[in-house]
Amino acid sequence: MSLMEQFANPETMQSLSIGDKLAGAGITTVMGMGITFVVLILLWGCIAFMTKITYRPKKGDKAPQTTTDAAAPPSAAAADITDHSAIDENVIAVIAAAIAAYEGGSPNNLVVRKIRRISGETTAWGDAGRADCIESRKF
Repeated sequence: MSLMEQFANPETMQSLSIGDKLAGAGITTVMGMGITFVVLILLWGCIAFMTKITYRPKKGDKAPQTTTDAAAPPSAAAADITDHSAIDENVIAVIAAAIAAYEGGSPNNLVVRKIRRISGETTAWGDAGRADCIESRKF
């Protein structure tokens, strides 16, 4: 009689040693977890397969644009706003002074030609701030 057959019978369960009981419990645990993971992997595969079959992009859909130069200086990541009435001259002067201070040059030699807002959930300034914070905490 195998160990798992002895586990099925309550009378023989009492006669098993603690080592046999632990071995049976371990086998039961591994079998249960194994079956669970196999079923989850099969479900994941079915969902991925169904997604490939049913997903049809619309004609106007485009992939989201991502910037590849996240470590570029802020002067390269200037923001573009199409509504120019939203930006006054003081904001442009402050941006020019900040860029000049960052690059260590004179604000007189710097000309801001275009300011555009970068689309996305976070701004380039927010990303740069997070990167600086992470860098300051490294040992």
